[in-house]
Amino acid sequence: MRTNNNNLINSLISLLTNVDLKKTKDIVSKQDKKVLLDYINKEFLNLNEYKTLIKDIKLEKEDVLEILYQILTLFYDSTEKYSNTSVTEQLIKEANNKGFTWPNSNSCFNKIEEEFTELKKAIKKNDESNIKEEIGDLLFTLHCYANIKKFNFEQILNNANTKFEERYKKLLDIAKSKNIDLATCSSKIKEELWKIAKKTL
Repeated sequence: MRTNNNNLINSLISLLTNVDLKKTKDIVSKQDKKVLLDYINKEFLNLNEYKTLIKDIKLEKEDVLEILYQILTLFYDSTEKYSNTSVTEQLIKEANNKGFTWPNSNSCFNKIEEEFTELKKAIKKNDESNIKEEIGDLLFTLHCYANIKKFNFEQILNNANTKFEERYKKLLDIAKSKNIDLATCSSKIKEELWKIAKKTL
């Protein structure tokens, strides 16, 4: 019996470790349960290895999908809970509940401009410690602005990451097609490649 249980556990672990975590995280963040279940079903549960897993567990396929969905949701909930952006979000909410916040988005944006000016001064002084401090202040205030506008700051960062990733991949393709070595080409050429990549997406 223990051997069978070990086989089941190993099969389940194999499934979870082969899941595309970036893709599933994006789906979970959008709270689209159907899309996530369809993804798991299409990518994994139709394989013979996992058909055997379902049979050995003696559960309906839909039940296995539900279990996997709950596991992934709990996993991302726990990681998000302790992410820097979620901590910032909690701090902002606590301050808001006590009435310590900007009266409107314009006043918060003025603070963003102030923080940016302070960052430029720190850079001009070449004060590394102060530069780091001002970058942190600027990011925190940007998060506050997003909160006032009821934007999801985490999703904004994810979108920015995705956009850069897509453009960068396109840039690499263009450079390869033109036999350009990014490591040795000039900044001007890199800038031109980046502009082309932006236009083609």
